[in-house]
Amino acid sequence: MGKAVYKAPKRVDRLNSEDVQEELQALVNDGVDDLSFDMSDTGYMSSAGLRVLVTMQKELTAKGGRFTVLNVAPAIREVLDVTGLSSVMNIE
Repeated sequence: MGKAVYKAPKRVDRLNSEDVQEELQALVNDGVDDLSFDMSDTGYMSSAGLRVLVTMQKELTAKGGRFTVLNVAPAIREVLDVTGLSSVMNIE
């Protein structure tokens, strides 16, 4: 059981979403159950990036853990709101 903060890249899209997912999954596999996804440097997120967020949210919630999205840019927050994801995710 542990806590970690993952610093997201400037863009999370189809070109790097698999790498981001693998890095997050490695943290969970190492015992992290309270994972924060820090988007302070992230200015763009495609649907592939949204999939990563949903996947991690589901996995950690199913294990009794917590997944939190931090420092979301207004444009990305709008997408999370429109898609309804902001109502099922921990966003700070």
